[in-house]
Amino acid sequence: MNINNFKNYIDKTIFDRGYSYYLEGNVVDAFEKGENEYIFYIEGTDDYEVLVEIEDGGDILHSECDCPYDFGPVCKHEVAAFFQLSSMLNAVTTETESKPSKRTTIQEVLTNLSKEELINIIINITNKDATLENSLIVRYSNGDHSNEIEACKKLIHSIVRKYLGREGFIKYRDTGDFVGELEDVLDKARKTNHVLVALDIALLLLEEAVGAFQYADDSDGDIGYLVSETLEFIGEIVTCEMEQDQHRIEIFERVLAQTNKKIFDGWLDFKVDLLEICFEFADDVILREQLTHKIETMLDEHSNDSYTHYSNERLLQLLFQLINQYGTEEEAEQFINKHLQFSSFRELLLNKFIQEENYHKVIEVAKKGEVQDKQYLGLVSKWKKYRYDAYKFLLLIEEQRNLAKELLLKGDFNYYQELKELASENQSEFYANLKKELKTGEGRATTDIFLKIIEHENDLEELLEFVKNNPRLVEVYAEKLVKLYEDEVINIYKRFIETVASHASNRRDYQGVCQKIKKFKKIAGKTKQVDLVKELMGLYVKRPAFMDELGKVK
Repeated sequence: MNINNFKNYIDKTIFDRGYSYYLEGNVVDAFEKGENEYIFYIEGTDDYEVLVEIEDGGDILHSECDCPYDFGPVCKHEVAAFFQLSSMLNAVTTETESKPSKRTTIQEVLTNLSKEELINIIINITNKDATLENSLIVRYSNGDHSNEIEACKKLIHSIVRKYLGREGFIKYRDTGDFVGELEDVLDKARKTNHVLVALDIALLLLEEAVGAFQYADDSDGDIGYLVSETLEFIGEIVTCEMEQDQHRIEIFERVLAQTNKKIFDGWLDFKVDLLEICFEFADDVILREQLTHKIETMLDEHSNDSYTHYSNERLLQLLFQLINQYGTEEEAEQFINKHLQFSSFRELLLNKFIQEENYHKVIEVAKKGEVQDKQYLGLVSKWKKYRYDAYKFLLLIEEQRNLAKELLLKGDFNYYQELKELASENQSEFYANLKKELKTGEGRATTDIFLKIIEHENDLEELLEFVKNNPRLVEVYAEKLVKLYEDEVINIYKRFIETVASHASNRRDYQGVCQKIKKFKKIAGKTKQVDLVKELMGLYVKRPAFMDELGKVK
């Protein structure tokens, strides 16, 4: 695509919209960033930046826009920029060609200014930007504890105000920048030498980050990442301070007190994260008692809340760690048996019995788990696997065979070889009977297991039949099948591409079809690929974007 013929490569609707933007003067600024690299600012519903790189001959090497459009390779803002760049490159005055000017860099402007001039510039800028002013104070000041915390509070509040705007909500596209500025506060905490100042800054930031879930769109997980990063830093503070023993009680009390903050209501997992950090102080009897009391209080508050089952299990695990590390073996065993409704404790008990080689107990506890957790298929499967291993150790062949088959038919291919070795009939008879049973079965798991088995056994005849009934898999198995069944595979592949093409409706879909045609060439050869392209061009002549993509297929 060249700057002088880009019209031929762009969807007509996008082209027309971009041309309108250009004619209406929406390209408000343009400059040369580097050699053959240009920046354009486009006004529209929002303001966007377009970057275009070209070769000396005008070929467009790369272009990108920071707008959210993702339905094609080029958006209307890029089209407007192409028109602007073409105009600038081709504009001729009576004396010389007019090219876009190369912008002077800020470094070039500031390098020769005096210190006083630079200070005045910064003051003038910060008078108009409270967030920048607070950011500079936080980054470069070294005040006492209270001043540092107050400066961080002001910075956080100014960042929130900056992004909230009138609507009182931070939109998806702004959340990343919002979090990026909040991370400056975390950087300040990392660079602070005083451990309690660093901790208080981190706790302050943690509160705001958790609160931000209520007023910002965190679809990309930026806020969640900031919360995790801040919790991790708090953990680092605790780990480092454990070696010095200077501020242990103060740190423990501050972290524990954070779990009482109202902002954490509804975020039990984050409270548990903080309690896990507090566990580092459990070697102190008094602090351990405070931590235990806090955990037990939280469990009482949420004992009847089904929505906090997972968090309650984490709390119980933390309590068990305290008992297991500082209590008696009998207390730990009683605690496990009391909480078998939680899968992690049932698993602890099962592993204990396995270590003791008490396999009859393993079977008993596993069966009870299957009944208790019957609505959770994943857990039922886990308990059955424990039971299977117990049967195996006890040499209960019949029970082992029945359970291996049950697990296989439920979708766990790992038990195929086990079942094959346990089969009472000969191997070919076993395989034939199992195939017949799977063919008459229903459900996605049965189908998946059938496919894995015939592939494992290299049963190409059965695999071809399967691909015929599931043409989308031809891309996966064509190379495996083509040597023995060339004509059939090529026909399946061709029909599959034709079907996909019939459902394509935008440029991205068309590009996907063309990628499949390129793979088709490896199986069918160049001639059949060309024939297929011609066929599709004849069918979809009224879809210019599709014709454009088909024309690129080689």
